[in-house]
Amino acid sequence: MRLAGLAASALVVGVVFVALWGLVRAGEGIDTAVLASPYLHRIIRFSLLQAGLSTVLSLLLGAALALALLRRQAFPGRGALLGLLATATVLPAVVVVFAVVAVFGRSGWLGSALAALGWDAGSWLYGLPGILIAHVFLNAPFCARVYLRALEAQPPESWRLAAHLGLTPAATFRCLDAPVLARETPALATLVFLLCFTSFAVVLALGGGPDRATLEVAIYEALRLDADFGRAALLSALQLGLGGLLAAAFVLASRRGGESAGANRHALRPDLASPALRTIDGVVLAIALAFLAPPVASILAGFAAVSSLLQADVLRAAGTSVAIAAAAAVTAVGLALALALSARDLRTRRRRPRAAGLYAGIAFAPLALPPFTLVAGLYVVLRGHVDASTMGVPMVVVVNALMALPFAMRLLEPPLALAQERHGRLADSLGIDGIGRLRLVDWPLLRGSLFGALATAAALSMGDLGVIAFFGGSELTTLPLLLYQRLGAYRMEEAAAVAMLLTAVVFALALIAQTGRDADARAA
Repeated sequence: MRLAGLAASALVVGVVFVALWGLVRAGEGIDTAVLASPYLHRIIRFSLLQAGLSTVLSLLLGAALALALLRRQAFPGRGALLGLLATATVLPAVVVVFAVVAVFGRSGWLGSALAALGWDAGSWLYGLPGILIAHVFLNAPFCARVYLRALEAQPPESWRLAAHLGLTPAATFRCLDAPVLARETPALATLVFLLCFTSFAVVLALGGGPDRATLEVAIYEALRLDADFGRAALLSALQLGLGGLLAAAFVLASRRGGESAGANRHALRPDLASPALRTIDGVVLAIALAFLAPPVASILAGFAAVSSLLQADVLRAAGTSVAIAAAAAVTAVGLALALALSARDLRTRRRRPRAAGLYAGIAFAPLALPPFTLVAGLYVVLRGHVDASTMGVPMVVVVNALMALPFAMRLLEPPLALAQERHGRLADSLGIDGIGRLRLVDWPLLRGSLFGALATAAALSMGDLGVIAFFGGSELTTLPLLLYQRLGAYRMEEAAAVAMLLTAVVFALALIAQTGRDADARAA
């Protein structure tokens, strides 16, 4: 297992090093005066602005929705709203782009209604408003689920004491709810900001022009449209530095104490009977339902054009997506398993926690490496030695695998630690090591999370538009790229069918991942 960990580390570090070296080569001779250009400053300002506003709006809506769901346990449609949250959480960004256009665009449901009233609804969407709508749709449900899970974990004794003391609704929020929200917010805000700051598909499709681009979109334009590798290298270096700072902030913000594991009895809350809170919760739930339901319903409209899924280009794109997702998932999970096993061995058997932390750091390094940073560097290095038409699929697989590596690592570490805690000493005394230890000791507790990690990595790869947008074309097309092309050609019915197919596949993979985690929880 030690050799496997070293090999996995060498592969990840080698790919990153080659990519960075390629960027350095491409950046030789660049006029650093570009750093002072108004264009670059405008891109950075807009990236920070849209990410900051998206984060604030997502956190506010997520917290308000979590509190409303916590206090209102039996309202009609609660299960449907929870299902909408789960569905919105797993939607690929390019599907969300389609859904936003299908509802708010000039020919969308709301856009058509507003046009009938004499207001042109098409022009306002492409720019900051459309980006904010899509980002909030993507992230607010995730924030709501994180907040709700944390609020539900509070011990029932707290609520008994609050009811006994007769706390007012304001005092209940201040003493019980606010501390939980404050504990979860730093890591959650950093993660959402990082995701929005590095957003690609949403900004590419809804940005509306170069004045409203993020660094990632600017890198794509420099590579794909202008073939300006020097500018791409400079922008990638900036993206790498800012992304690294955000990833480090996320890791630091995530280091907090454990949570109380209690079964919260919501009937004991002293603020349930408050008429003002009942009204506020009703308004929040209605806003959330009105915001989430139409885009999801627009995806279901793809049933009307389901026959278009039998076209040759759709079937070819589906097959390519499945092949790339499967290869990326196996690669990501294989790397994560090797790194996790080696880190556990160093931490528990060899008593070298710093070395174990190094393996974990290697696994989470891709959080600081936007996909186009890797693509730009690798492409610069390989373009003179490998035919560009043949490097597309391997490059997409490698980059997608590295992007899924942190998530796979996070899923595999807990069951491996639990197996070591329960059976590690006995396995050591019996001399069980290597593959035998993995099969006899780890596998019963690891099995569910392993399949869950495979499903999660495959889902992330299936929904990726970033890397394939650079290499894709008539000979290499995936479902996200095909959806983007259908959307750009205003073939909305066919786009809806592709979006529905992509959503169904990703949602099924998400269910498999959740089933795996539940199985491990029962085994534990």
